Amino acid sequence: MSYNHLPPLNALYAFEAAVRHSSFKEAATELNLTPGAISQQVKKLEQWLGFSLFHRDVRQLKITKRGLDYYSRIAPALEVIQRESKAVVEERTSKVCLSLGTALAAKWLTPRIGDFMAKNPDINVYINATNETVDFHREHVDLAIRYFDGKDETMVSQLVFPDEIRLLCTPEYRDNLKLYDLERLVNCTLIHSGFYLPWNDWLRRFTKLDSKARSNITALNFDQPLLAIEAAKQSQGVILSNLLLTGKEISEGNLIEPFPIRQPLQKGYHLVYPNQQPLNSASQSLRSWLLEQFAYI
Repeated sequence: MSYNHLPPLNALYAFEAAVRHSSFKEAATELNLTPGAISQQVKKLEQWLGFSLFHRDVRQLKITKRGLDYYSRIAPALEVIQRESKAVVEERTSKVCLSLGTALAAKWLTPRIGDFMAKNPDINVYINATNETVDFHREHVDLAIRYFDGKDETMVSQLVFPDEIRLLCTPEYRDNLKLYDLERLVNCTLIHSGFYLPWNDWLRRFTKLDSKARSNITALNFDQPLLAIEAAKQSQGVILSNLLLTGKEISEGNLIEPFPIRQPLQKGYHLVYPNQQPLNSASQSLRSWLLEQFAYI
């Protein structure tokens, strides 16, 4: 496409506004310019076209016949540009994409997101559930909930959930294995989720079991926290998890803490977005809602 035959666009906007208002002064007010600037833009367009667009009387601005003919040709095109540009902006500002881990999406967000949709029916929400660190520059993501230490100079990062480890199992599993003291964990199946530190580190810190006893404990390994939590719910063993992923199971009594031991971690859940990427209105609404939801935990 060649732009050699396009007039100065600012001059077109000034001309179109002046025609609608029949006044340079009112056109200037609409476009946040001075009447002199509007007059100069119109003169520039007249020079480009090679004919006068207005009769400049002292008290009245009247469009010429050729000016009116030209206006009737360009006004529909300017209206289309304005309408379609507005639609693009509205579409962009009414969409938001949130990226977060698969387990967090399934266990924490999914039961709650309906509340946001009910309060914001005009916003389209896209959930990017992945355990990979999202690349904001390559993917169309506005916000992310990231599990890390919060240290990233390229991000606006807000801690929304300081993490701590809890040991969990079903009431039946506790009773069947008589888990009334920590040393009886040698008889358990340790469910590994690939999310937290190794069980061996936890056992070394909180029990008196020696390395041989720890290494002989039966293990069940999963690469997804969702599967590990489900196995724990089915009384397949004990698991290390947190309140964010197992809150529903704990509140309903399906999982319990046989021992009152909680281990705070340096990592936690942070709500992040690039510090060079301002949030649109939809993203701001979702961010505010997420902060409210985390505040209730």
